[in-house]
This record gives sequence, C-alpha cells and structure tokens, in this order.
Amino acid sequence: MPQVRSPRIWGTFSAAGGVGTTTLTLHLAQLGARSGARVLLVESDLRAPLREILGGEPPFWEEYRVGTPITHEAMPRPMGIGFALLTRSSMQEITPELFAHVVDSACESFDLILFDNPKIAHPSMSALIIVENTLPSLLGLNAISSLHNPQIAVINKVTSRVRKNIAIEGFLRDMQIFKVAKSTELKLGLGLGVARKLGKKNSQVFGEILKEMLT
Repeated sequence: MPQVRSPRIWGTFSAAGGVGTTTLTLHLAQLGARSGARVLLVESDLRAPLREILGGEPPFWEEYRVGTPITHEAMPRPMGIGFALLTRSSMQEITPELFAHVVDSACESFDLILFDNPKIAHPSMSALIIVENTLPSLLGLNAISSLHNPQIAVINKVTSRVRKNIAIEGFLRDMQIFKVAKSTELKLGLGLGVARKLGKKNSQVFGEILKEMLT
C-alpha cells in the first residue's frame, strides 16, 4: 500500500456528461481497497448512480445531523468489494454544513475519500477531471478548472490520432496527465450498472493515478 501521510480527499469531475467519471471513481475505489487503503466512496447526486450499481446500505446521508458527533461506528462499513459507500436514500437536500461535517468526521476513519462529481466543495478536497477530445468536454474543462483547479487530468478514449490528442493536452495546464486508451472500460456493461473489468494496460494507468492521489 502506498504510504499515506494523512487522509486524502478527492473529487472526480467530468468536463461533459457520459465521459466515464462514475466508473472511473468506482475503479479507483476498488484499486485503493485492494492496495490496503481504507476507502470511502461518496455520492451526493440526486440520481444516486452508485447506489444503483452497488446497492445501498445504511447509514445514508439523511441519517446524519449537523452538530451531532459522528463516531467511527456510525460511518459506513466496507462492502464485500472492499470499500465503504455513502449514498443517499431520498431527494433531501445535503447542505454545505452537513457536507463539511460528514467529511471531517470521515477523515478519522478512512485513508482515501472519493467523491463522484460532488456539487459541494470541501477545503481539503483535491480535484481530478476526466475529459475527452470533444467540444462539449473542452467547454466543460474551462468551467471546472476555474472552480476546482484540478491537479490530475485523465484523457479518456485516447486514439492513435496524434494531432487530436495533442490538441486537448494544450488545454490541460499545471495538471498531471494520464491517458486511458479508447475502450469500453469506462462504460457500464450493457446498461446494467456493472463496471467492466479493466484490461492490463488501463489497470496499470489507474494504478498510477491512485499512487498520485495517495502521495
């Protein structure tokens, strides 16, 4: 397991819809757990896609209250796949105050906290952005970069078209860049909410991303 100096908090963001952010976050959580890190995967999206993929078990967001201490025992427990999941069970609003309270409490129990496309920021949160070489993705990149100042960029669907790959890299300034080969691995299998198994090459890339996140 990579040496973790203190809990790491990362938000994974998409520059455009459908680029594979949720699946990327899921794979990173799995790899982190396999490395020995205590991982909490968190979603606050009203659609709760991770709950649909993995199933949801208490505690949910709605069970926590600002001002009420959250003990280690009250935190989500690791699932059969190795990491813990915090999701929601309703459309109830998650306030910035509750968000900060839960994150601060989770730091006592986990080495790595991963947020899938969070709508609320935390002062200790670093940012990873996943992009494709498309106009919507480039437009979204500008907006996300101004809000979250990403430290890591993942280029999805890298192809042999060198000029096209170079074009998008020109917009990724001051970021550690990783490239995922064009494949179906950042899509959900047959729309059934099942993450495809990573191939050897992309598994190595994801391992390098995880190492960067934990250092």
